[in-house]
Amino acid sequence: MWNPPKPQVRLRTLRLAPLAAAALLAACAPLQTRQSLQAVNVITQPHTGTPLHLLRDPAQQQDAQVQIDALLSKPLSADDAVRIALLGSPALQALISQAQADSADSTQSARLTNPVFGFERLLIGGGVEITRSLSFGLLDLLTLPTRSRLNDAQQTQLRLSLARAVLRTAAQARLGWVRAVAAQQTAAYDRDVLDAAKATAILADRMQQAGNFTQLDAAQQGLFAADSQLRLSRAELAATQSREALVQVLGLSAGQAARLVLPTQLPEAPKQPPTAAPIALQTALDQRLDVQLARADYMATAQAAGLARHTSLIEHVELGGVRKTYSDAPPQNGFDLSLPLPLFDLGDARRSAAADRVLAARNRAIATARRAASQLREADALRGSAWQQQSLSREQIVPLAQTVLDESQLRYNGMLIGTFQLVAAAQTQVQAVREAIAAQRNYWLADAVWQSAQLGVDAGPSALPDSASASAAQTASSH
Repeated sequence: MWNPPKPQVRLRTLRLAPLAAAALLAACAPLQTRQSLQAVNVITQPHTGTPLHLLRDPAQQQDAQVQIDALLSKPLSADDAVRIALLGSPALQALISQAQADSADSTQSARLTNPVFGFERLLIGGGVEITRSLSFGLLDLLTLPTRSRLNDAQQTQLRLSLARAVLRTAAQARLGWVRAVAAQQTAAYDRDVLDAAKATAILADRMQQAGNFTQLDAAQQGLFAADSQLRLSRAELAATQSREALVQVLGLSAGQAARLVLPTQLPEAPKQPPTAAPIALQTALDQRLDVQLARADYMATAQAAGLARHTSLIEHVELGGVRKTYSDAPPQNGFDLSLPLPLFDLGDARRSAAADRVLAARNRAIATARRAASQLREADALRGSAWQQQSLSREQIVPLAQTVLDESQLRYNGMLIGTFQLVAAAQTQVQAVREAIAAQRNYWLADAVWQSAQLGVDAGPSALPDSASASAAQTASSH
């Protein structure tokens, strides 16, 4: 049996000491989950006003529910809707939990695998041979800096993805609030219209029975009342659907949903038209999360490609120290090295795939930036058009329709026009008010879309105002 000289063994031990120290440091690398959540709050809190928390225990969950109940004790504003969505939405909590798990997995992939201890005991004749070995992945240690950089890039991706999901939830809460309030406002107006139409129809029926109204005049008033009833039924269904959509986005329980009270009407649009300077558009483009995420994806893919280049030829190398004893013989100390032989797989396929993935990520980043610039311009145009439409409806169409109705009422009282003309004027005025409410809603939807576009958040097709949604659907069907 061969017993290596002692000085050489000490020399190997000294050379392995730095590697062992590096392995120990890698094994002790801390998790970044808490830091990741803090980094996400740095991105999202200036836009939402509410810090993000992962509710891990019942006490935290109870505290969040208390805050939600306090917000529900008064008519809910758009900002409060966002706070509730970030405080207690189970769907958002699931996203946070998954992001934390992905962050931990990324950290795990950057650590060294644990060393392997081997023990062997053999009976040879009358003696006992015992072999002890301790080995670790040498290639894992050599690629540790690259894997650390890859982990940093992946952590950046995870933070941006979670921040984008949080801001998407906030945008959906704001949009849901706008639609719910507008639908409730429309239903309330249609309820008033129906009450007036019913009273007019009853009066017309009595006047017909007295001989002062023709059957045609009474039928026209009755038709207007029936049409108002039909519109109210549709408006109430739309209000219920919009309210439930808001409840789902906020993640409210059945009891909390029953306590939800919305304002009676939407806030007025600003008096001056909104404008976005070219510099502001460029700043928004640079700050959009989808653009940053595409760049982070490109960086992570490039880091992964570098790791693939280093490990494609030889995937795993193990280096270990061995100590063997046999009965009373002097112990044998040494090391062993194991590595695969690149005879059949030279790693060219993995290197080619990694290079192509880098090229794909680069082109995705370019495409994302160009698409983002177009979306910003479109959202700005949509907001400007929505403001013009609500302004025209509020300042001209509704007052003119009311004037037409008032003048028609005077002429009807003077028997200068018939019932049909008066009913037509009333229907025109009612429709003008309905469209004014819709235009006001569409402005706030367009404003929310603009805010989302600045952040690079896609709130979904329901975010578009009705006119834009119809146009998009018509464009899609034409293709």
